[in-house]
Amino acid sequence: MTTALLNGRWAYRSFHHAPIVIVDGQVAGTPELAQPWSPPGVLDATTDAGGRVTGTLTFGPGIALKVDGHVRAASETAPASIELVGAGLGSVNRIKGYFVPGSDHVVGTILCVANDLLKLPNGTVGPFVLHPQKAA
Repeated sequence: MTTALLNGRWAYRSFHHAPIVIVDGQVAGTPELAQPWSPPGVLDATTDAGGRVTGTLTFGPGIALKVDGHVRAASETAPASIELVGAGLGSVNRIKGYFVPGSDHVVGTILCVANDLLKLPNGTVGPFVLHPQKAA
């Protein structure tokens, strides 16, 4: 694996699930498991030789998070991964994902640590996907 895997422009999308209610040890109702969370975004990222990632995740004019973190090399038990923090406009989010072997996608989980831009509660989690943005 090279540390250049997160260089360039990536399409981003995240989802969250509806609150899960447990009654008598059972899930009540049929909560929605994957609701769109963020609008489609674009991650412009640069990875240095040591694996440090910096960039900007933009959702629209004036709506962007600064991204900072690391690419981790694959191990015997896990594919290569990313661990990032996206912060801006008072919002802080942790992002962890894995490069899907045999693919150009990254999938993982985002956690809202503070002040979600769409006003979801702190602690909201859900899946995300990144894939290289194709030239128009």
